[in-house]
Amino acid sequence: MNPRTVRLYEYGGALIVLLVRIITAPRTPWENDEFLFAEAVRKFDPSLYHPHPPGFPLFVLLGKAFAVVTHDPWLALVVLNIVLAPIGFIALTRALRHWIDDEWTAISASLIYFLSTAMLVHGPLALSDAAAMTFVCLAFAAISAPDDGVHERSAILTGLWTSAAIGTRPPLLIPIAPLLIIALIRMRTMRQRIACIAAFAFLSLMWFVPLLEATGGWDGFVLYQTKQVAYFATHDAAMSRGAFTPGQIAIRFLIHPWGSKYLTLPLLALILLGAAGFVRRWRPLLPLIAFTAVQIVFELGSMDPADAARYSLPIMIAFALAAALGLAQIARSAHVPYLPVAGALLFALGSGFYVRDILVPRMTGPSPSVAAAQYVKSAFPRDTVVLFDFAMRPAAEWLLPEFKSETVETGLKRYYDQTQVPLVLLADGGSHDPDARTFSWPESDAYGKLTRNRYRVVTADAVTKAERYAPVGGVYALERTIAGEEWRWMAPRAAIALPRGYNAVTVTLALSHDAPFDSNPTEVLVNGRPEATINVTREPGSATVELIPLLQPEIEFRTARSFRPADVLKNQDPRTLAVELVRVEQR
Repeated sequence: MNPRTVRLYEYGGALIVLLVRIITAPRTPWENDEFLFAEAVRKFDPSLYHPHPPGFPLFVLLGKAFAVVTHDPWLALVVLNIVLAPIGFIALTRALRHWIDDEWTAISASLIYFLSTAMLVHGPLALSDAAAMTFVCLAFAAISAPDDGVHERSAILTGLWTSAAIGTRPPLLIPIAPLLIIALIRMRTMRQRIACIAAFAFLSLMWFVPLLEATGGWDGFVLYQTKQVAYFATHDAAMSRGAFTPGQIAIRFLIHPWGSKYLTLPLLALILLGAAGFVRRWRPLLPLIAFTAVQIVFELGSMDPADAARYSLPIMIAFALAAALGLAQIARSAHVPYLPVAGALLFALGSGFYVRDILVPRMTGPSPSVAAAQYVKSAFPRDTVVLFDFAMRPAAEWLLPEFKSETVETGLKRYYDQTQVPLVLLADGGSHDPDARTFSWPESDAYGKLTRNRYRVVTADAVTKAERYAPVGGVYALERTIAGEEWRWMAPRAAIALPRGYNAVTVTLALSHDAPFDSNPTEVLVNGRPEATINVTREPGSATVELIPLLQPEIEFRTARSFRPADVLKNQDPRTLAVELVRVEQR
Protein backbone atom coordinates (compact mmCIF):
# COMPACT_ATOMS: atom_id res chain seq x y z
CA MET A 1 0.00 0.00 0.00
CA ASN A 2 1.58 3.31 -1.08
CA PRO A 3 2.03 6.12 1.51
CA ARG A 4 -0.65 8.33 0.01
CA THR A 5 -3.26 5.57 0.22
CA VAL A 6 -2.16 4.78 3.76
CA ARG A 7 -2.70 8.39 4.83
CA LEU A 8 -6.08 8.45 3.09
CA TYR A 9 -7.30 5.46 5.09
CA GLU A 10 -5.90 6.90 8.31
CA TYR A 11 -7.66 10.21 7.75
CA GLY A 12 -10.87 8.40 6.83
CA GLY A 13 -10.78 6.51 10.11
CA ALA A 14 -9.99 9.73 12.01
CA LEU A 15 -12.97 11.42 10.34
CA ILE A 16 -15.27 8.62 11.50
CA VAL A 17 -13.99 8.99 15.06
CA LEU A 18 -14.40 12.77 14.93
CA LEU A 19 -17.98 12.54 13.64
CA VAL A 20 -18.89 9.99 16.29
CA ARG A 21 -17.47 12.23 19.02
CA ILE A 22 -19.37 15.25 17.73
CA ILE A 23 -22.65 13.36 17.36
CA THR A 24 -22.41 11.72 20.79
CA ALA A 25 -21.23 14.84 22.65
CA PRO A 26 -23.23 15.49 25.82
CA ARG A 27 -25.50 18.51 26.15
CA THR A 28 -24.81 19.09 29.84
CA PRO A 29 -22.41 17.91 32.58
CA TRP A 30 -23.20 14.52 34.06
CA GLU A 31 -20.36 12.86 35.98
CA ASN A 32 -19.25 14.23 39.35
CA ASP A 33 -15.68 14.95 38.26
CA GLU A 34 -16.87 16.99 35.27
CA PHE A 35 -18.08 19.70 37.64
CA LEU A 36 -14.75 19.68 39.52
CA PHE A 37 -12.78 20.03 36.29
CA ALA A 38 -15.06 22.82 35.05
CA GLU A 39 -14.55 24.66 38.34
CA ALA A 40 -10.79 24.23 37.92
CA VAL A 41 -10.87 25.71 34.43
CA ARG A 42 -12.77 28.69 35.81
CA LYS A 43 -10.37 29.00 38.76
CA PHE A 44 -7.53 26.57 39.39
CA ASP A 45 -7.79 26.11 43.16
CA PRO A 46 -6.74 22.67 44.41
CA SER A 47 -7.46 23.72 48.01
CA LEU A 48 -11.17 23.58 47.09
CA TYR A 49 -10.68 20.35 45.15
CA HIS A 50 -10.93 22.27 41.90
CA PRO A 51 -9.78 19.84 40.66
CA HIS A 52 -9.46 16.89 43.00
CA PRO A 53 -5.99 15.41 43.64
CA PRO A 54 -3.57 14.74 42.10
CA GLY A 55 -4.35 17.96 40.24
CA PHE A 56 -4.40 17.16 36.47
CA PRO A 57 -2.58 20.45 35.73
CA LEU A 58 -2.05 20.15 31.97
CA PHE A 59 -5.66 19.11 31.38
CA VAL A 60 -6.81 22.22 33.26
CA LEU A 61 -4.37 24.47 31.39
CA LEU A 62 -5.54 23.12 28.03
CA GLY A 63 -9.12 23.62 29.15
CA LYS A 64 -8.36 27.25 29.97
CA ALA A 65 -6.94 27.71 26.47
CA PHE A 66 -10.07 26.27 24.85
CA ALA A 67 -12.30 28.31 27.17
CA VAL A 68 -10.96 31.46 25.52
CA VAL A 69 -12.97 30.36 22.48
CA THR A 70 -15.95 28.59 24.04
CA HIS A 71 -16.47 30.99 27.00
CA ASP A 72 -17.75 27.98 28.93
CA PRO A 73 -15.31 25.96 31.11
CA TRP A 74 -17.23 22.69 30.85
CA LEU A 75 -17.78 23.01 27.09
CA ALA A 76 -14.09 23.83 26.65
CA LEU A 77 -13.11 20.44 28.08
CA VAL A 78 -15.69 18.62 25.95
CA VAL A 79 -14.42 20.33 22.79
CA LEU A 80 -10.83 19.56 23.83
CA ASN A 81 -11.59 15.85 24.00
CA ILE A 82 -13.47 15.95 20.69
CA VAL A 83 -10.51 17.64 18.96
CA LEU A 84 -7.96 15.26 20.47
CA ALA A 85 -9.85 12.06 19.51
CA PRO A 86 -8.96 11.98 15.77
CA ILE A 87 -5.39 13.02 16.59
CA GLY A 88 -5.13 10.08 18.94
CA PHE A 89 -6.60 7.77 16.29
CA ILE A 90 -4.01 8.76 13.70
CA ALA A 91 -1.18 8.52 16.24
CA LEU A 92 -2.21 5.05 17.41
CA THR A 93 -2.70 3.81 13.86
CA ARG A 94 0.78 4.94 12.86
CA ALA A 95 2.35 3.44 15.98
CA LEU A 96 0.71 0.07 15.37
CA ARG A 97 1.57 0.20 11.67
CA HIS A 98 5.22 0.75 12.50
CA TRP A 99 5.18 -2.09 15.02
CA ILE A 100 3.27 -4.76 13.04
CA ASP A 101 3.73 -3.55 9.44
CA ASP A 102 0.06 -4.08 8.53
CA GLU A 103 -2.03 -1.01 7.70
CA TRP A 104 -5.44 -2.73 7.67
CA THR A 105 -4.83 -4.33 11.06
CA ALA A 106 -3.53 -1.08 12.55
CA ILE A 107 -6.64 0.81 11.41
CA SER A 108 -8.85 -2.02 12.66
CA ALA A 109 -7.26 -1.99 16.13
CA SER A 110 -7.58 1.80 16.39
CA LEU A 111 -11.25 1.69 15.37
CA ILE A 112 -11.97 -1.07 17.89
CA TYR A 113 -10.33 1.02 20.61
CA PHE A 114 -11.67 4.49 19.83
CA LEU A 115 -15.20 3.23 19.12
CA SER A 116 -15.37 0.77 22.03
CA THR A 117 -18.19 1.04 24.54
CA ALA A 118 -15.93 2.53 27.23
CA MET A 119 -14.65 5.19 24.84
CA LEU A 120 -18.12 5.97 23.48
CA VAL A 121 -19.36 6.61 27.02
CA HIS A 122 -16.34 8.40 28.52
CA GLY A 123 -14.49 9.80 25.51
CA PRO A 124 -16.54 12.98 24.93
CA LEU A 125 -16.93 13.89 28.62
CA ALA A 126 -15.14 16.74 30.38
CA LEU A 127 -12.78 14.21 32.00
CA SER A 128 -9.04 13.74 31.66
CA ASP A 129 -8.94 10.06 30.65
CA ALA A 130 -9.52 10.32 26.90
CA ALA A 131 -7.26 13.36 26.53
CA ALA A 132 -4.46 11.59 28.37
CA MET A 133 -4.82 8.54 26.13
CA THR A 134 -4.36 10.73 23.06
CA PHE A 135 -0.99 11.80 24.46
CA VAL A 136 -0.15 8.17 25.22
CA CYS A 137 -0.94 7.31 21.58
CA LEU A 138 1.27 10.18 20.42
CA ALA A 139 4.04 8.81 22.64
CA PHE A 140 3.58 5.37 21.08
CA ALA A 141 3.84 6.95 17.61
CA ALA A 142 7.07 8.76 18.56
CA ILE A 143 8.60 5.63 20.11
CA SER A 144 7.68 3.47 17.14
CA ALA A 145 8.89 5.89 14.47
CA PRO A 146 11.88 4.67 12.41
CA ASP A 147 15.15 5.91 13.91
CA ASP A 148 18.06 6.85 11.66
CA GLY A 149 20.39 7.25 14.63
CA VAL A 150 21.16 10.85 13.66
CA HIS A 151 18.17 13.07 14.39
CA GLU A 152 16.58 13.61 17.81
CA ARG A 153 13.07 14.43 16.62
CA SER A 154 11.47 11.17 17.77
CA ALA A 155 13.37 11.27 21.06
CA ILE A 156 12.19 14.81 21.77
CA LEU A 157 8.60 13.94 20.90
CA THR A 158 8.78 10.86 23.14
CA GLY A 159 9.78 13.07 26.06
CA LEU A 160 7.12 15.67 25.30
CA TRP A 161 4.22 13.28 24.82
CA THR A 162 4.98 11.11 27.85
CA SER A 163 5.18 14.24 29.99
CA ALA A 164 1.93 15.51 28.48
CA ALA A 165 0.15 12.26 29.31
CA ILE A 166 1.31 12.44 32.94
CA GLY A 167 0.47 16.13 33.23
CA THR A 168 -3.01 15.45 31.90
CA ARG A 169 -3.59 12.42 34.11
CA PRO A 170 -0.84 11.97 36.75
CA PRO A 171 -1.72 8.35 37.71
CA LEU A 172 -0.41 7.37 34.27
CA LEU A 173 3.08 7.95 35.65
CA ILE A 174 2.98 4.35 36.89
CA PRO A 175 2.61 2.59 33.49
CA ILE A 176 4.49 5.31 31.57
CA ALA A 177 7.64 4.92 33.67
CA PRO A 178 8.57 1.48 32.24
CA LEU A 179 7.46 2.63 28.79
CA LEU A 180 9.85 5.56 28.95
CA ILE A 181 12.70 3.43 30.30
CA ILE A 182 12.33 0.98 27.41
CA ALA A 183 12.26 3.88 24.93
CA LEU A 184 15.44 5.34 26.41
CA ILE A 185 17.23 1.97 26.29
CA ARG A 186 16.28 1.50 22.64
CA MET A 187 17.58 4.90 21.54
CA ARG A 188 20.81 4.57 19.57
CA THR A 189 22.78 7.51 20.93
CA MET A 190 23.32 9.26 24.24
CA ARG A 191 22.43 12.51 22.47
CA GLN A 192 18.93 11.16 21.79
CA ARG A 193 18.51 10.06 25.41
CA ILE A 194 19.56 13.47 26.71
CA ALA A 195 17.19 15.17 24.26
CA CYS A 196 14.32 12.94 25.41
CA ILE A 197 14.97 13.57 29.10
CA ALA A 198 15.39 17.30 28.54
CA ALA A 199 12.11 17.54 26.62
CA PHE A 200 10.35 15.54 29.34
CA ALA A 201 11.79 17.75 32.08
CA PHE A 202 10.99 20.98 30.23
CA LEU A 203 7.31 20.22 29.64
CA SER A 204 6.94 18.69 33.11
CA LEU A 205 8.14 21.94 34.67
CA MET A 206 5.66 23.86 32.50
CA TRP A 207 2.71 22.04 34.04
CA PHE A 208 4.17 21.25 37.47
CA VAL A 209 5.04 24.83 38.46
CA PRO A 210 1.41 26.08 38.10
CA LEU A 211 0.25 23.15 40.23
CA LEU A 212 2.91 23.91 42.84
CA GLU A 213 1.88 27.57 42.99
CA ALA A 214 -1.83 26.75 43.13
CA THR A 215 -1.34 24.45 46.11
CA GLY A 216 0.58 27.12 48.05
CA GLY A 217 4.15 25.98 47.55
CA TRP A 218 5.95 22.77 48.33
CA ASP A 219 4.38 22.21 51.77
CA GLY A 220 0.89 22.77 50.40
CA PHE A 221 1.58 20.48 47.46
CA VAL A 222 2.78 17.69 49.76
CA LEU A 223 -0.28 18.09 52.00
CA TYR A 224 -2.60 18.08 48.96
CA GLN A 225 -1.06 14.88 47.59
CA THR A 226 -0.84 13.24 51.02
CA LYS A 227 -4.59 13.60 51.45
CA GLN A 228 -5.11 11.89 48.10
CA VAL A 229 -2.75 9.05 48.98
CA ALA A 230 -4.59 8.50 52.26
CA TYR A 231 -7.97 8.55 50.51
CA PHE A 232 -6.74 6.21 47.79
CA ALA A 233 -5.37 3.76 50.37
CA THR A 234 -8.57 3.69 52.43
CA HIS A 235 -11.17 3.98 49.67
CA ASP A 236 -9.97 2.88 46.21
CA ALA A 237 -7.54 0.22 47.41
CA ALA A 238 -9.63 -1.00 50.35
CA MET A 239 -13.27 -0.08 51.09
CA SER A 240 -14.45 0.12 47.48
CA ARG A 241 -13.10 -3.39 46.81
CA GLY A 242 -14.32 -5.10 49.97
CA ALA A 243 -17.54 -6.45 48.50
CA PHE A 244 -15.83 -7.91 45.39
CA THR A 245 -14.01 -11.20 44.97
CA PRO A 246 -10.75 -11.15 42.96
CA GLY A 247 -12.60 -12.77 40.06
CA GLN A 248 -15.30 -10.10 40.11
CA ILE A 249 -12.66 -7.37 40.17
CA ALA A 250 -10.93 -8.93 37.16
CA ILE A 251 -14.20 -9.14 35.22
CA ARG A 252 -15.01 -5.54 36.11
CA PHE A 253 -11.67 -4.27 34.77
CA LEU A 254 -10.96 -6.66 31.90
CA ILE A 255 -14.38 -7.62 30.50
CA HIS A 256 -16.98 -4.96 31.33
CA PRO A 257 -15.25 -2.10 29.46
CA TRP A 258 -16.05 -3.92 26.20
CA GLY A 259 -19.80 -4.14 26.87
CA SER A 260 -22.29 -6.98 26.77
CA LYS A 261 -21.55 -10.67 26.34
CA TYR A 262 -22.67 -10.41 22.72
CA LEU A 263 -19.70 -8.10 22.17
CA THR A 264 -17.17 -9.54 24.59
CA LEU A 265 -17.50 -13.21 23.60
CA PRO A 266 -16.68 -12.62 19.90
CA LEU A 267 -13.97 -10.19 20.97
CA LEU A 268 -12.41 -12.76 23.30
CA ALA A 269 -12.48 -15.32 20.49
CA LEU A 270 -10.68 -12.86 18.21
CA ILE A 271 -8.13 -12.08 20.94
CA LEU A 272 -7.39 -15.78 21.33
CA LEU A 273 -7.09 -16.14 17.56
CA GLY A 274 -4.71 -13.18 17.36
CA ALA A 275 -2.70 -14.04 20.48
CA ALA A 276 -0.07 -16.02 18.57
CA GLY A 277 0.54 -13.15 16.15
CA PHE A 278 0.74 -10.73 19.07
CA VAL A 279 3.33 -12.89 20.87
CA ARG A 280 5.41 -13.30 17.71
CA ARG A 281 5.74 -9.51 17.54
CA TRP A 282 6.66 -9.10 21.22
CA ARG A 283 9.94 -7.37 20.53
CA PRO A 284 8.59 -4.33 18.63
CA LEU A 285 5.48 -4.35 20.85
CA LEU A 286 7.48 -4.40 24.10
CA PRO A 287 6.71 -0.72 24.98
CA LEU A 288 2.97 -1.43 24.63
CA ILE A 289 3.27 -4.73 26.52
CA ALA A 290 5.14 -3.12 29.45
CA PHE A 291 2.70 -0.20 29.61
CA THR A 292 -0.30 -2.55 29.61
CA ALA A 293 1.11 -5.11 32.05
CA VAL A 294 2.01 -2.54 34.70
CA GLN A 295 -1.36 -0.83 34.35
CA ILE A 296 -3.21 -4.16 34.70
CA VAL A 297 -1.33 -4.96 37.91
CA PHE A 298 -2.06 -1.47 39.24
CA GLU A 299 -5.77 -1.71 38.36
CA LEU A 300 -6.39 -5.19 39.69
CA GLY A 301 -4.38 -4.55 42.83
CA SER A 302 -5.55 -1.17 44.00
CA MET A 303 -8.03 0.78 41.84
CA ASP A 304 -11.73 1.37 42.50
CA PRO A 305 -13.87 -1.20 40.61
CA ALA A 306 -16.74 1.28 40.35
CA ASP A 307 -14.69 3.27 37.83
CA ALA A 308 -13.26 0.20 36.11
CA ALA A 309 -14.48 0.97 32.58
CA ARG A 310 -12.89 4.43 32.60
CA TYR A 311 -9.74 3.35 34.41
CA SER A 312 -9.26 0.50 31.92
CA LEU A 313 -8.89 2.74 28.87
CA PRO A 314 -5.05 2.43 29.02
CA ILE A 315 -5.08 -1.38 28.87
CA MET A 316 -7.66 -1.71 26.10
CA ILE A 317 -5.25 -0.80 23.29
CA ALA A 318 -3.30 -4.07 23.59
CA PHE A 319 -6.50 -6.12 23.62
CA ALA A 320 -7.86 -4.19 20.64
CA LEU A 321 -4.65 -4.99 18.74
CA ALA A 322 -4.88 -8.69 19.60
CA ALA A 323 -8.49 -8.74 18.36
CA ALA A 324 -7.48 -6.96 15.15
CA LEU A 325 -4.73 -9.52 14.60
CA GLY A 326 -7.41 -12.19 14.97
CA LEU A 327 -9.46 -10.47 12.28
CA ALA A 328 -6.35 -10.29 10.11
CA GLN A 329 -5.89 -14.04 10.50
CA ILE A 330 -9.44 -14.59 9.24
CA ALA A 331 -8.87 -12.09 6.42
CA ARG A 332 -5.83 -13.97 5.18
CA SER A 333 -7.73 -17.24 5.18
CA ALA A 334 -10.68 -15.65 3.36
CA HIS A 335 -8.47 -13.57 1.02
CA VAL A 336 -10.41 -10.41 2.00
CA PRO A 337 -7.80 -7.79 2.95
CA TYR A 338 -10.28 -5.17 4.19
CA LEU A 339 -12.10 -7.61 6.51
CA PRO A 340 -10.32 -6.33 9.68
CA VAL A 341 -11.67 -2.82 9.10
CA ALA A 342 -15.14 -4.13 8.24
CA GLY A 343 -15.10 -6.25 11.39
CA ALA A 344 -14.01 -3.28 13.50
CA LEU A 345 -16.81 -1.11 12.11
CA LEU A 346 -19.32 -3.88 12.81
CA PHE A 347 -17.99 -4.07 16.37
CA ALA A 348 -18.37 -0.29 16.65
CA LEU A 349 -22.00 -0.50 15.55
CA GLY A 350 -22.64 -3.15 18.17
CA SER A 351 -20.94 -1.00 20.80
CA GLY A 352 -23.06 2.00 19.86
CA PHE A 353 -26.24 -0.06 20.02
CA TYR A 354 -25.30 -1.39 23.45
CA VAL A 355 -24.72 2.06 24.97
CA ARG A 356 -27.66 3.76 23.23
CA ASP A 357 -29.58 4.17 26.51
CA ILE A 358 -26.70 6.26 27.83
CA LEU A 359 -25.81 8.17 24.68
CA VAL A 360 -29.27 9.14 23.43
CA PRO A 361 -30.51 10.79 26.67
CA ARG A 362 -27.13 12.48 27.07
CA MET A 363 -27.22 13.81 23.50
CA THR A 364 -30.80 15.02 23.55
CA GLY A 365 -31.46 16.43 27.01
CA PRO A 366 -30.05 17.47 30.37
CA SER A 367 -28.46 15.04 32.77
CA PRO A 368 -30.55 14.16 35.86
CA SER A 369 -28.36 16.46 37.98
CA VAL A 370 -28.90 19.40 35.64
CA ALA A 371 -32.65 18.68 35.37
CA ALA A 372 -32.96 18.59 39.16
CA ALA A 373 -31.09 21.89 39.45
CA GLN A 374 -33.35 23.48 36.84
CA TYR A 375 -36.36 22.33 38.86
CA VAL A 376 -34.97 23.83 42.07
CA LYS A 377 -34.42 27.15 40.31
CA SER A 378 -38.00 27.21 39.03
CA ALA A 379 -39.83 25.86 42.12
CA PHE A 380 -38.05 27.31 45.17
CA PRO A 381 -37.46 30.89 46.36
CA ARG A 382 -33.93 32.26 46.36
CA ASP A 383 -33.69 32.16 50.16
CA THR A 384 -33.97 28.35 50.05
CA VAL A 385 -30.97 26.48 51.41
CA VAL A 386 -29.91 23.57 49.21
CA LEU A 387 -28.82 20.52 51.21
CA PHE A 388 -26.74 18.06 49.22
CA ASP A 389 -25.42 14.61 49.92
CA PHE A 390 -21.69 14.00 49.46
CA ALA A 391 -22.05 12.75 45.89
CA MET A 392 -23.97 15.84 44.76
CA ARG A 393 -21.76 18.57 46.20
CA PRO A 394 -19.88 19.46 42.96
CA ALA A 395 -23.15 19.55 40.99
CA ALA A 396 -24.92 21.71 43.58
CA GLU A 397 -22.08 24.22 43.78
CA TRP A 398 -21.69 24.48 40.00
CA LEU A 399 -25.35 24.44 38.98
CA LEU A 400 -26.91 26.44 41.84
CA PRO A 401 -24.43 29.20 42.70
CA GLU A 402 -27.23 31.67 43.48
CA PHE A 403 -28.50 29.48 46.34
CA LYS A 404 -26.84 28.97 49.68
CA SER A 405 -25.84 25.31 49.89
CA GLU A 406 -24.52 23.01 52.58
CA THR A 407 -24.02 19.32 53.20
CA VAL A 408 -27.18 17.66 54.44
CA GLU A 409 -25.59 16.89 57.82
CA THR A 410 -24.36 20.45 58.43
CA GLY A 411 -27.54 22.01 57.08
CA LEU A 412 -29.90 19.93 59.22
CA LYS A 413 -27.96 20.70 62.38
CA ARG A 414 -28.08 24.40 61.55
CA TYR A 415 -31.64 24.75 60.30
CA TYR A 416 -33.69 21.92 61.82
CA ASP A 417 -35.17 24.34 64.41
CA GLN A 418 -35.32 27.33 62.04
CA THR A 419 -38.50 26.20 60.35
CA GLN A 420 -38.95 29.56 58.63
CA VAL A 421 -35.96 28.78 56.38
CA PRO A 422 -36.99 26.67 53.34
CA LEU A 423 -34.83 23.63 52.70
CA VAL A 424 -34.51 21.36 49.67
CA LEU A 425 -32.46 18.18 49.49
CA LEU A 426 -30.50 17.37 46.31
CA ALA A 427 -29.58 13.68 46.43
CA ASP A 428 -28.12 10.99 44.22
CA GLY A 429 -30.81 8.31 44.05
CA GLY A 430 -34.58 8.01 44.07
CA SER A 431 -37.25 8.75 46.63
CA HIS A 432 -40.69 7.49 47.65
CA ASP A 433 -41.54 10.77 49.36
CA PRO A 434 -44.69 12.21 47.71
CA ASP A 435 -43.16 15.71 47.90
CA ALA A 436 -40.02 14.68 46.03
CA ARG A 437 -39.29 15.11 42.33
CA THR A 438 -37.00 12.60 40.68
CA PHE A 439 -35.14 13.00 37.39
CA SER A 440 -33.68 9.99 35.65
CA TRP A 441 -32.19 8.34 32.62
CA PRO A 442 -33.26 4.84 31.53
CA GLU A 443 -31.95 1.86 33.43
CA SER A 444 -29.66 -0.30 31.31
CA ASP A 445 -27.07 -3.03 31.54
CA ALA A 446 -24.56 -0.62 30.00
CA TYR A 447 -25.03 1.95 32.75
CA GLY A 448 -24.26 -0.62 35.42
CA LYS A 449 -21.16 -1.98 33.67
CA LEU A 450 -19.63 1.17 32.20
CA THR A 451 -20.26 3.82 34.87
CA ARG A 452 -20.09 4.20 38.64
CA ASN A 453 -23.85 3.56 38.58
CA ARG A 454 -24.31 7.00 40.10
CA TYR A 455 -26.23 10.10 38.97
CA ARG A 456 -28.70 8.11 36.83
CA VAL A 457 -31.50 9.12 39.20
CA VAL A 458 -31.37 12.41 41.11
CA THR A 459 -33.91 13.62 43.66
CA ALA A 460 -34.95 17.15 44.60
CA ASP A 461 -36.98 16.88 47.80
CA ALA A 462 -38.39 19.74 49.89
CA VAL A 463 -37.56 19.12 53.56
CA THR A 464 -40.82 20.03 55.28
CA LYS A 465 -41.02 21.33 58.83
CA ALA A 466 -42.57 18.08 60.05
CA GLU A 467 -39.66 16.03 58.61
CA ARG A 468 -36.82 18.00 60.15
CA TYR A 469 -34.47 16.66 62.76
CA ALA A 470 -30.76 16.86 63.55
CA PRO A 471 -28.48 13.93 64.37
CA VAL A 472 -27.05 14.36 67.87
CA GLY A 473 -24.94 11.24 68.22
CA GLY A 474 -24.67 7.71 66.89
CA VAL A 475 -26.60 8.58 63.71
CA TYR A 476 -24.73 7.98 60.45
CA ALA A 477 -25.04 9.70 57.09
CA LEU A 478 -28.19 9.55 55.01
CA GLU A 479 -28.14 6.76 52.44
CA ARG A 480 -30.48 5.93 49.57
CA THR A 481 -30.88 3.58 46.64
CA ILE A 482 -31.71 4.28 43.02
CA ALA A 483 -35.11 2.68 43.62
CA GLY A 484 -35.93 5.23 46.34
CA GLU A 485 -35.34 3.54 49.69
CA GLU A 486 -33.65 5.90 52.14
CA TRP A 487 -32.33 5.45 55.67
CA ARG A 488 -29.73 6.31 58.25
CA TRP A 489 -27.91 3.59 60.10
CA MET A 490 -27.75 4.13 63.85
CA ALA A 491 -25.33 2.87 66.47
CA PRO A 492 -26.55 0.90 69.53
CA ARG A 493 -26.96 4.25 71.30
CA ALA A 494 -28.19 7.09 69.12
CA ALA A 495 -30.11 10.34 69.46
CA ILE A 496 -31.78 12.99 67.30
CA ALA A 497 -33.02 16.49 68.13
CA LEU A 498 -36.41 17.77 66.92
CA PRO A 499 -37.71 21.30 66.37
CA ARG A 500 -40.04 22.80 68.95
CA GLY A 501 -43.75 23.23 68.33
CA TYR A 502 -44.97 19.66 67.85
CA ASN A 503 -46.93 17.42 70.20
CA ALA A 504 -45.86 13.98 68.95
CA VAL A 505 -43.44 12.26 66.62
CA THR A 506 -43.62 9.00 64.67
CA VAL A 507 -40.31 7.23 64.10
CA THR A 508 -39.96 4.35 61.66
CA LEU A 509 -37.12 1.83 62.00
CA ALA A 510 -36.03 -1.24 60.01
CA LEU A 511 -33.25 -3.75 59.46
CA SER A 512 -31.44 -4.21 56.18
CA HIS A 513 -31.51 -7.51 54.31
CA ASP A 514 -27.85 -8.16 55.14
CA ALA A 515 -28.09 -7.59 58.90
CA PRO A 516 -26.92 -10.75 60.74
CA PHE A 517 -30.09 -10.93 62.89
CA ASP A 518 -33.80 -10.98 62.07
CA SER A 519 -34.98 -8.65 64.83
CA ASN A 520 -33.55 -6.06 67.18
CA PRO A 521 -35.64 -4.75 70.11
CA THR A 522 -35.16 -0.99 70.31
CA GLU A 523 -36.20 1.27 73.17
CA VAL A 524 -37.37 4.80 72.26
CA LEU A 525 -36.81 7.52 74.87
CA VAL A 526 -38.06 11.12 74.89
CA ASN A 527 -35.71 13.47 76.75
CA GLY A 528 -34.37 10.50 78.70
CA ARG A 529 -37.77 9.01 79.54
CA PRO A 530 -38.66 5.58 78.03
CA GLU A 531 -41.80 5.89 75.90
CA ALA A 532 -41.95 2.90 73.52
CA THR A 533 -40.23 -0.28 72.36
CA ILE A 534 -40.10 -1.38 68.74
CA ASN A 535 -39.18 -4.93 67.79
CA VAL A 536 -37.32 -3.88 64.66
CA THR A 537 -37.40 -6.39 61.80
CA ARG A 538 -36.65 -6.25 58.08
CA GLU A 539 -40.12 -4.79 57.55
CA PRO A 540 -40.35 -1.14 58.68
CA GLY A 541 -41.95 -0.73 62.10
CA SER A 542 -43.16 2.53 63.69
CA ALA A 543 -43.93 4.00 67.09
CA THR A 544 -45.61 7.31 67.93
CA VAL A 545 -44.53 9.00 71.14
CA GLU A 546 -45.75 12.16 72.86
CA LEU A 547 -43.31 15.04 73.20
CA ILE A 548 -42.74 16.95 76.43
CA PRO A 549 -44.01 20.55 76.20
CA LEU A 550 -41.54 23.42 76.63
CA LEU A 551 -38.50 21.16 76.33
CA GLN A 552 -36.22 20.92 73.30
CA PRO A 553 -37.29 17.46 72.08
CA GLU A 554 -34.57 14.82 71.92
CA ILE A 555 -35.30 11.24 70.91
CA GLU A 556 -32.91 8.53 72.02
CA PHE A 557 -32.67 4.97 70.69
CA ARG A 558 -31.18 2.04 72.63
CA THR A 559 -30.88 -1.32 70.91
CA ALA A 560 -30.19 -4.85 72.13
CA ARG A 561 -27.97 -5.95 69.22
CA SER A 562 -25.40 -4.53 66.83
CA PHE A 563 -22.82 -5.68 64.30
CA ARG A 564 -19.78 -4.48 62.40
CA PRO A 565 -20.06 -4.82 58.60
CA ALA A 566 -16.27 -5.27 58.44
CA ASP A 567 -16.69 -8.49 60.44
CA VAL A 568 -19.94 -9.77 58.95
CA LEU A 569 -19.85 -8.61 55.33
CA LYS A 570 -16.06 -8.33 54.94
CA ASN A 571 -16.46 -4.95 53.27
CA GLN A 572 -14.06 -2.95 55.47
CA ASP A 573 -16.86 -0.77 56.85
CA PRO A 574 -15.63 0.00 60.40
CA ARG A 575 -18.95 1.27 61.78
CA THR A 576 -20.96 -0.46 64.50
CA LEU A 577 -24.57 -0.67 63.30
CA ALA A 578 -27.82 -1.52 65.03
CA VAL A 579 -30.97 -0.39 63.17
CA GLU A 580 -31.96 1.89 60.31
CA LEU A 581 -33.83 5.12 60.92
CA VAL A 582 -36.19 5.19 57.96
CA ARG A 583 -38.48 8.12 58.66
CA VAL A 584 -39.25 10.85 61.20
CA GLU A 585 -42.61 12.67 61.05
CA GLN A 586 -43.91 15.14 63.60
CA ARG A 587 -47.43 16.41 64.26
